[in-house]
Amino acid sequence: MKNIIKDACILFAITLVAGILLGLVYNVTKDPIAQQNEKAKQKAYQEVIADADKFEALDGSYASDKVAETAKAVLSASATDFSKDDVSEVVAGIKNGKIIGFVVTVVAHDGYGGDIKFSVGLSTDGTYLGTSILTISETAGLGMRAKQDPSFLAQFNGTKASEYKVVTDGTGSSSDSSIDAIGGSTVTSKAITKGVNAALAVYADLAKANVKTVGGVSVE
Repeated sequence: MKNIIKDACILFAITLVAGILLGLVYNVTKDPIAQQNEKAKQKAYQEVIADADKFEALDGSYASDKVAETAKAVLSASATDFSKDDVSEVVAGIKNGKIIGFVVTVVAHDGYGGDIKFSVGLSTDGTYLGTSILTISETAGLGMRAKQDPSFLAQFNGTKASEYKVVTDGTGSSSDSSIDAIGGSTVTSKAITKGVNAALAVYADLAKANVKTVGGVSVE
């Protein structure tokens, strides 16, 4: 009986110490991790709206604590099936005190290798400015080329469309809304393109509203 109590006390002590150490490690690392994540986001924003001086969160229904819920409602109401897409963040790109575009961050859950998270930049007139992939786990040499080979994402740049579609016959350059699939990676191509379309749906909702940033900046 004494041995059982002794073993239980030892196990409790080990568990207690391990818990304390884990808590200390978390407290030490959480701020640096948060800072690194913020740096990665800011870099992505700048990549997709290069002319912006800074980026600000929006007010109202697209405020940072409401954007996921608002976007979900917009996507659910769309005729397109966006059940595998989420919009996690929307911010405004600011230049000389005016909004010049929006960055919409999307998570596409139907990538071949899992979630693909990326940011889309759109000007205030709807011109596609750029894409920055934040996380991707697609197959090396195939779907991973979406991040490593700029030619796929470059097809969107400078175009204006309400919705894009993936084509596999090489005719992507025939219209703004057609996107050539990555060779051997149709699933990845479609996942990203549908995620882009989710960003466009949210942008269209933004365009109908008189949005302002938390700092009161409005569209030029």
